Amino acid sequence: MKKLLAFFVVVLMVSAYTESHSQVISSKEKTDYSSIQFNDRFDNPLKKGVWDSLFKYHEAVFAPVYLGDVKPEIKLIYKPELTGNRIDALEEWEVPFENDTEGRILKNPTDSTLLITVDTDRIIGYPMYLWEYYKTPEYRQGIMSYPVFVENTSDDTLKIGLGDVLPITIEAKGRDGQWHELYRNFIYECGTGLLDIYLAPHQIAVVAMPVCKGTFRTELRLGYCISRDKHIYSNVFEGFINQ
Repeated sequence: MKKLLAFFVVVLMVSAYTESHSQVISSKEKTDYSSIQFNDRFDNPLKKGVWDSLFKYHEAVFAPVYLGDVKPEIKLIYKPELTGNRIDALEEWEVPFENDTEGRILKNPTDSTLLITVDTDRIIGYPMYLWEYYKTPEYRQGIMSYPVFVENTSDDTLKIGLGDVLPITIEAKGRDGQWHELYRNFIYECGTGLLDIYLAPHQIAVVAMPVCKGTFRTELRLGYCISRDKHIYSNVFEGFINQ
């Protein structure tokens, strides 16, 4: 009897731990950005990618191909360092932003201020690698990708990334019907000299979600990391993984 009671206590403790360490924000419905036209200067052929060759060290790299205002036409930039919207964290209190009435520059995103939408109706290319030599001419990698819109829906300026990447994970639904992290978000080994990526009120970022081959068709979603255990999820979309 004592052993049985101890077993149930352990189960309850594990359940409580899991619940408190897996806080997530419910997926939002897909938002329509179809009125925004892409100006893509590159026309090299695109093909499906291979998961592990794209995301080494089990880290997903989501570098912006656009940062700025919502406009009828936006120009895609495949060299991440050229997309702008960067600020040194030490200068946040010295550089005034429009609509900043309380002296605050960058705020952290919340579930009510950031919206993530994967657009599976269109295809774009994939940006250059993060560590390309700065003099390398801009090009797009020939990987089929879905455009992903990350929108600041608030009246505040939000910090959404660091260096050249946004903290986004990829999750897939396994054969067990549960969501599993396929690739964690990219983290720099050293943050010295890196600038914060920001979105002014109602601006958008566009990143590329590669369309990859696989042996198992399932559902996928992206998770923007608010903290280690809390994510803002995109709409759910179909894709292939290896399982």
